[in-house]
Amino acid sequence: MPGLLAIDIGNTHIKIGLTHGGQWLEEWRLATDLRRTPDEYRLFVRGLLMESHIESVDRAIVASVVPILTPFFLRVVESVSLALPMEVVPPGYGLQVDYPPENLGADRFVNALAAWQLTRKSVVVVDVGTTATVDAVVDGVFLGGAIAPGPHFFTQALAQGTARLPHITPAIEPWFIGKNTEQAILAGVGQGFVGMVKELVARTRADIGQDAEVVLTGGWSQRVAPHLGFPVRLEPRLTLEGLRYADQWLHSHSMG
Repeated sequence: MPGLLAIDIGNTHIKIGLTHGGQWLEEWRLATDLRRTPDEYRLFVRGLLMESHIESVDRAIVASVVPILTPFFLRVVESVSLALPMEVVPPGYGLQVDYPPENLGADRFVNALAAWQLTRKSVVVVDVGTTATVDAVVDGVFLGGAIAPGPHFFTQALAQGTARLPHITPAIEPWFIGKNTEQAILAGVGQGFVGMVKELVARTRADIGQDAEVVLTGGWSQRVAPHLGFPVRLEPRLTLEGLRYADQWLHSHSMG
């Protein structure tokens, strides 16, 4: 029962999904490590597939924001795919782009593609993780958006840029007035991050329409969602879904 192997190469993690018949059968996550060799990554991927008793897949598709790893993974998946693996490069795949394509990260594009296919209406695409991106899609056109640091960047900047502030793990706590330095950092980073996302979404909606749906994804999405104060559509697999839609578009157009 081979299917499609979808791989999203991000700055922090590499997400891998195996889908067949529109259903996600397996999902894995690896740490992005530039020190690993293609052979090491090939062993990882083959090992994950073997755990699922799969030796090869029908097709494979890759989106990457880490250029040095892109050719590695294309060679890796070529060894387990019956067809030549494809790399997603905007624009195309049923989504137009009003933005310099060479400056558009594959992850933002793939997320926008998935959000548009899921909603088919004006949509704000929010990805909160290592970075925070808030993008707009209207009438099947990616218009652009905002890129901001994620919570870990804020805590790192405080620790590295000051002599006395400690480095702590960011979180969204209920308090706004910290009673000690650690609580004050948590309040500033956690509640400040939520406030930033809320304002970026509000400004984006003011431009494209207040009824625009908000699709939320990323490692911090479930933590952020309860604090936003407006309905969101949580889509943890948004990037993988975008890769699946891109593969469908490529497959249908190659058949046509």
